[in-house]
Amino acid sequence: MRKIASLLTIALALCGLSALSAAPASASVSHWGVVSNDWSVITDCMTPEGNGTSNGTKITTWDCTGSNLQQWGWDRNHLVHKVSGKCLTPSGNGSGVNGAVLTLWTCDYSYGSPQEFSSTKDHTFTLFGGKCITNYGGNMASGTWLTLWSCAPDLPREQNWSGYYI
Repeated sequence: MRKIASLLTIALALCGLSALSAAPASASVSHWGVVSNDWSVITDCMTPEGNGTSNGTKITTWDCTGSNLQQWGWDRNHLVHKVSGKCLTPSGNGSGVNGAVLTLWTCDYSYGSPQEFSSTKDHTFTLFGGKCITNYGGNMASGTWLTLWSCAPDLPREQNWSGYYI
């Protein structure tokens, strides 16, 4: 009986150790950088409100500081926040909804996830829904929430968000 209990204790300990050493969700990100508004000449960066890292934290535009809190990386069509390991996510999973505020949320890598984005040299948009990252109301001031909105053909400055790796 002691032998079984000892083996069970060892097995549980090994399981616990492997769970503790498991790689974070963002482990496959090889390059980190800022997502910046190109019209601002890399002075306005995508930043979690209040430097928060929890689910539901709203994403804002803020002066670029070079902080890890402003760094993002691509992982299988997901923009992953370096510090939190959470993904850029439209509120209410509204990847096709104008006005959906962008937030941090635990990454969901299933096909068709509202967290999937794509990018061109000019803008970043939802893969399923085709909405562009857009400053709320076109406002370029620090602290402005980032939302989704229909991509405009003339590429207004509030939709000109691209990644830069550092």
